[in-house]
Formats: sequence, C-alpha cells, structure tokens
Amino acid sequence: MPVYKPANLDEYLDLLDQAIYEADEIIACADDEDSIDSMDLTELLPVYEALAKELKKLHKALKNGKHQFANGKNLSYMPLVDAWRHRIDRKSTRLNSSHT
Repeated sequence: MPVYKPANLDEYLDLLDQAIYEADEIIACADDEDSIDSMDLTELLPVYEALAKELKKLHKALKNGKHQFANGKNLSYMPLVDAWRHRIDRKSTRLNSSHT
C-alpha cells in the first residue's frame, strides 16, 4: 500500500486526528473489556496510552507552531512504534513516513 503524503499541514493534522481517534478507541475498548479475548488489548494498553499521549502532544505542538511539519526527522514516538510495530496499528508509522 503506498504511503499517503499530506500536501500541507491541515492534511497532516487530519491524518494525525485519525490516529489519535484510533488510539483512543483502542484504549476505550481495552478499558471496557475484561474477558480472556481482550488479553492482547490489555497487554498493549500502556503502549497505546503512551502513543496517544505523544500523538496529542505532537498535535498541540503543530497547532501552536512549535513543531515544524515535514522537517525530515523521525517523530519522537517512533522508538515506541518500532518496538511494538508487529502488534500496533500502522497509521502511526504512516504519520512518520508522511512527516519525514
């Protein structure tokens, strides 16, 4: 699947909003579930909580002009994503690809 490259900051913020929404939804599902089937979500809850926090921090920095969009550097949360890449949503990886 080709990487979507936002053309401008507004499109990037939209992609970021989608990633935040998905992370928050996974957190809500993990919080609501207490069955054996949700063990994977429960195990990943701290990962998604940290990821959501970083995504929201990036969103705020972009909106406040304190972070330069497409500066060629990896985003701060990429070590977390890299460590859990095999288990988490790929949207956060696409955000970094769009950013660099």
